[in-house]
Amino acid sequence: MDHCNEADNEVNDDGLTVRHLRIEEWDAPTKSPGAFNRSQTSESGSGCDSPGPRKKQEKKHRAQLTFEEVNEQVGSRIQILLKREDFTQADARADLKFIQRQTRYSPDVGLNRRVADRIVKCGIGHVYLRVWQSVSSVEYLQKENFPAYKNLQTVLSIVWNCSDKSVGLCDALVRAGVIHLFLSELDSCKLKDSDLSDENKLYLVKAYLGILHNIIRLCSDSRKVFRASDAVEVLQGYVAARQGLVKTKAYLILSYLITEDENGVINATDDNIAFIISILKEALSSENHFSKTHAFWASEIACGMNHLAVNDLNKVRMGRLGAFPLYLQMLQSNSIEEQNLATAGLWILAFKDENKHLLKRLPGCLEVLQSLSINGPQESIRRAARGALWVIRSAPDRPEPVQAVLPDDEETWLKLVDTEAPHIMVSYHWSNQEMMISVKEALKAHGFKVWMDVDNMSGSTLEAMALAVERSSVILVCMSQGYKDSPSCRTEAEYIYRLRKDIVPLLLQTGYDPDGWLGMMVGTKLYFDFSSRDRIGGSIQRLVKELGNRGRLGVPQPDVVDAGRTSSPSVSCRLPAVAPASTVPSTISKLNSSFGGSTSSFLQESCSATSLHSYYGKMPMLASHWNKQDVQLWLENQRLKEALGESLSGLDGELLLQYRKMMDKAPQYFYHSLESFLHLDLTQILQFSKALEDLK
Repeated sequence: MDHCNEADNEVNDDGLTVRHLRIEEWDAPTKSPGAFNRSQTSESGSGCDSPGPRKKQEKKHRAQLTFEEVNEQVGSRIQILLKREDFTQADARADLKFIQRQTRYSPDVGLNRRVADRIVKCGIGHVYLRVWQSVSSVEYLQKENFPAYKNLQTVLSIVWNCSDKSVGLCDALVRAGVIHLFLSELDSCKLKDSDLSDENKLYLVKAYLGILHNIIRLCSDSRKVFRASDAVEVLQGYVAARQGLVKTKAYLILSYLITEDENGVINATDDNIAFIISILKEALSSENHFSKTHAFWASEIACGMNHLAVNDLNKVRMGRLGAFPLYLQMLQSNSIEEQNLATAGLWILAFKDENKHLLKRLPGCLEVLQSLSINGPQESIRRAARGALWVIRSAPDRPEPVQAVLPDDEETWLKLVDTEAPHIMVSYHWSNQEMMISVKEALKAHGFKVWMDVDNMSGSTLEAMALAVERSSVILVCMSQGYKDSPSCRTEAEYIYRLRKDIVPLLLQTGYDPDGWLGMMVGTKLYFDFSSRDRIGGSIQRLVKELGNRGRLGVPQPDVVDAGRTSSPSVSCRLPAVAPASTVPSTISKLNSSFGGSTSSFLQESCSATSLHSYYGKMPMLASHWNKQDVQLWLENQRLKEALGESLSGLDGELLLQYRKMMDKAPQYFYHSLESFLHLDLTQILQFSKALEDLK
């Protein structure tokens, strides 16, 4: 919320300054506007320049005109303003002031939005640009040009209030270049080098920051425009401001923008996060969860904290600095908006082991989450509570077998995840759904079996997701900022990682460079670019080649370890490279009970009884899937085990493929190493080179 703490000054016809009420002189609203009907994904919507007025004053303003009359007057006055060329004189103020009054706070949220929509549709964005173009031709901060300043202030107030309610206006402002314009103003010497003791300068800074905050929270795609306009560098200067609202607003905008590396600079100490937590604590201590000192609702601060929590370093700090009891307080609130934000926030924060321990020890936390996961008033709350509990209760290295948590009606689950053959799983963020449906259909046309949660990320339970991961032969990880920031996507990705599933990264956002946990997950793997539709054709062909026979219908697939069941003893004689031993506890316990003896001895006997050459025929078709044992079997099949078995005992399939790349890219060093380090004769060098060339 961008309420203005200073008085709203107006010049009357006699040239005298009339001081309107300060925010402290208004009655604060009894609850956050729209607190009971906003989704958890958007920040509470008082990012505006209008405090909540007393009802009697509201009636005075609104009772004079019907909604239809307001609509008509707004339209006609904006048309007049669009025809004006000069906004440096006081005669333009009356029309601007009328429109500004219509955007001020009303307890009727629906009415607020309808009025804002009308103002936006009539072209207030164009009016702002005309005002700016006119007043910037004079030194509007000078006393002699005060009418020009007041016109700019009034139109900024209108845009500030309307951008809080209108995604369409925010989109239009982005297209019109307002982000770059505002940041340039904030970076100019007239504002940047000022201590902001001048009320007029302070208002401009707060208005620019308020509108920028509305844009970034309502238009996530604007992040790249902010970054291209050097927003991080400009806003860092305002994080150090003495004025609490300026400092907080700049910090909240940065929470949407900074990378992992930048976070290490901006949050090098605990100070900024401790400050933002103190505002949340103050807001929650008031009856209506509103901080009068800083003019923010608790829900606004919580939304900003959730964005800060995307960074793993910030997660730990927030837990250590006492954020969790405040989140618990919001979980127990009567506000659906606060419950949405708190459950989503705890899901994000729970990915760090330090925080899992703190949350388990916080009295009542798990019980409240459990209750909300079943009885929460919205599906978004129930789903986030289930996600938080899943992450908090999960062991760091050993995922719980899904079979143990499946419901009785197992047929329902088997419809979601067909277990007859391994599939390609698509792990994606909902914002990329349209593109990935096209990719899925293209892969199906090439004969692949593809599993994708098309309905939405909340349509299937976490257990269904886990089953889909376990039954997959390979997973397409669709990289974007949204994927990295989403707790749902991270929950899925961490389960993929813990099962050591083979992944193929796809790039879904132009210019996106994965960092943090996603950067570590994909590492230096080759990615395929699906960031625009004109790339689909070529990228699909390359992706099909990379997938090979993995997930292709009608082609024998590598064995996929099932964490909940097994087809026959022979399937479990070895553990394929796509899953670690930690995924097999339920399978081994079943073997124990079935054969009445030691599982380990059974496995040893079964494997030793299997011909190595017949076993080689069951190995994964792609060398990238091989473990160290598979490499040794391949060497034996190539009649190179005696010469190379010991020297290459530390290589798995991926490292073996790196050896082949060395042969292609650095042949002189490759052949020198075979002769000098591995002591192969000419025949063995030729045999090994031919075998590497034949690898898939």
